This record gives sequence, C-alpha cells and structure tokens, in this order.
Amino acid sequence: METHPQSSYYQHILLTITALLSFWTQSIITEERLVPALHILADHYSIPDDVAGATFMAAGASSPELLCTLVSLFVTHSSLGLGTIVGSEMFNQLVICAGSVYASKNGQKLVLDRRMVVREVAFYGVSIALLYVALSA
Repeated sequence: METHPQSSYYQHILLTITALLSFWTQSIITEERLVPALHILADHYSIPDDVAGATFMAAGASSPELLCTLVSLFVTHSSLGLGTIVGSEMFNQLVICAGSVYASKNGQKLVLDRRMVVREVAFYGVSIALLYVALSA
C-alpha cells in the first residue's frame, strides 16, 4: 500500500488547528456561560464558593466524560468506562496539585485551610474505598 507523506503532513496540521480551535471555543463557552451560571446557582442556594466549586464546577467539567462512560457501559457494554474514570481521576489529582504549586508565586507559601483539606482527603478516601469494593465484588 502506498502512503502519501504530503497528505499525512496536511492532515496533522488540520487536526492540530482543529484541536486548538476546539480548546479555545470550549474555554470561551466555559468562561462566559458555565461559570456565571454556577455563580447564580451558588448565590441562589447560599452555597459557599469552595463547595460550589467542588460540586457544580466538577459536575459541569466532568459531564462529557460521564456521558461517554455511560454510553460505553450501557450501550456498547465495554469496560472503557472504568478506565476512563480511574485514569482521569489520577490525571486530575496530579495535574491540579502540581498546577496549584506551579501557579503560586515564587517563594510564597500556600495557605491551606485544615478543615477543607481534611474534608477533601476524607471524601477522596471514601471514593477509593467504594471503588475497591465495587471492583472486588
């Protein structure tokens, strides 16, 4: 089978441009539509900003992943859903922690509220325990 290197080169450029435009449009839509809507919900129900960010923002950001997982589990009966959830959770934990440290100013200490850290670690531990129970059953 004969390959055309020139065609492959243009395909890579087109895919790169398409991906960059996709990321850009998603950031615009999130910044102009999702975040203000979440602020309205949080204000209406008197939810603190940290709780709203941990729940509503996480749900909004994970909706496409959740939909793909549900389709893979219930429509195609594939095990792709579990790998998607576990892999993205590991990635999110590592990147968010590293990004927070990187975003802090040089030499400035990060101040953490002990209650929030304990709450987040406790819920993360519960979710890992539930995942273990679900996988071992």
